[in-house]
Amino acid sequence: MPHSSTGTATVIASYGQRGVLHADDIRLPYLLKGRKLRAVCGDRVTWIPSGNDGEALVTAVLARDNVLERPDSRGGSEALAANLTTLAVILAPEPAPDFFIADRFIAAAEIMQARCLLVWNKNDLSGVPPTELDALQKLGYDVVPTSATTGVGIAELRRSLDAGISMLVGQSGVGKSSLINQLVEDANVLTGQLSDISREGRHTTTASIAHDLGNGGLLVDSPGIRDFVPTINDVSKTQIGYTEIVARADQCRFADCQHTREPNCAVRAAVENGDISERRYESYKRLLNLSKQRLQRMERTRQ
Repeated sequence: MPHSSTGTATVIASYGQRGVLHADDIRLPYLLKGRKLRAVCGDRVTWIPSGNDGEALVTAVLARDNVLERPDSRGGSEALAANLTTLAVILAPEPAPDFFIADRFIAAAEIMQARCLLVWNKNDLSGVPPTELDALQKLGYDVVPTSATTGVGIAELRRSLDAGISMLVGQSGVGKSSLINQLVEDANVLTGQLSDISREGRHTTTASIAHDLGNGGLLVDSPGIRDFVPTINDVSKTQIGYTEIVARADQCRFADCQHTREPNCAVRAAVENGDISERRYESYKRLLNLSKQRLQRMERTRQ
């Protein structure tokens, strides 16, 4: 079916130079104009007909409200999704939760100024969330216990995902796909349709797809990962990812305190007296060091 319209649209699937747009209640396969143009799920783009029947040519990616990025193998960064309003971090009793990875997703949400929601999935396997999850809840993060098997918490999770763009993230095996199938009607069918329309065959583990939640919102399904580090190009911004550190940073002696070895550091004092958890402080230091190492590698590459 030919489409003569032009205008703006939202990327709902991205496969390299091709993908799928959602515009005016229709889905269109697209091709990016030029090899330097890059688009990810959630991007707002401008497009014109490509000349091929029913295909759009994306001419520009509009300014992003935010972008979820991680470092790539070349020292740069890889964008995973854009314009997110909610980042839902999925944890489960199996596989055993890695709260250091969870902290990095939480930090990414804080730095992006997106809402962070914690989901304790596979609740039927363990009804008692770990103490680390309780500690995060006390910091102000909402926790939704769910089970794709029994249906517990699915309605609450659906209500918690607003009308913007949400993304499910977490370790491989925590049950993101099962949750998607509970939240999105015919999710598997839609994935197949989008894969066909993308001309890339089956949906690959390296691609993301945004599903329509039916309330005006989109839900991005991301590949499972073994590790995650947010891209931080200014190490002083690392503390933004940890609200309890931000709350005390202005009490430090030095305005540029990194809260590691500096004297009269209010953050380290809070760790020592138990007001900040040692695990979260260790998590902050690990992310700070990883960000420093990445920037040092980039600097050596430029020399």
